Amino acid sequence: MNTSAPTLTEQHTHGNETMFEKSLTISALWRSKKKPSPPKRSALKSLFLAMTVVALPSITQAENLTIGDKAPDFTATTLTGDVVRLSDFVNNKPVYLKFWATWCSYCKVEMPHLQAIYDENGNDIEVLTVNVGMNDSIANIEAFYKKVGITLPTVFDKKGALTSSYGVVGTPYHVLINKQGKVAYQTFLATDKLDQTITLLSQDNPTTKKNTKSNANTGAAQ
Repeated sequence: MNTSAPTLTEQHTHGNETMFEKSLTISALWRSKKKPSPPKRSALKSLFLAMTVVALPSITQAENLTIGDKAPDFTATTLTGDVVRLSDFVNNKPVYLKFWATWCSYCKVEMPHLQAIYDENGNDIEVLTVNVGMNDSIANIEAFYKKVGITLPTVFDKKGALTSSYGVVGTPYHVLINKQGKVAYQTFLATDKLDQTITLLSQDNPTTKKNTKSNANTGAAQ
């Protein structure tokens, strides 16, 4: 008997209490299915999951974003020294932000799958991991990446400004931004729906369309 994912509210609200006073716990039972393509894609195994969303302090917490909202612009520097500006990708390329921490167990479980997404779709969607910075360090990130073999572009959000601007209240947290610079999807869980949305955004990338048209013209010329 197939067990489908339970319906989870993608938008989360919070009151005035700090995250140290209230923690959010989401228990989810879901089953991820193997994808037929691309062939190298790593499918997550079926599992029973009780996931604790680790709460973050809401000192300067922004209002919760909703689907269709304009994504807050930002400028950040990755661990390799590359400067990333969200505005550079508007009308050019969708963006995938993954908020995480090395002390978040489920965040780390997701990383190999995220690496596969980056390897397979990096030309069509900008993947950026954002370490929330709280009780973490660059040394911890580098040690974990070396151990698991991760090469993802990563920002260490030391002061938490980027994390707060996206209204993140716990990790892991995923935000997909379309090429128009608007929030297209956000969720705590890495599920099939997340993967499907990534695929749709990647296909809508003008770079992909341009390459497809170029290949078609080349074929016709031959």
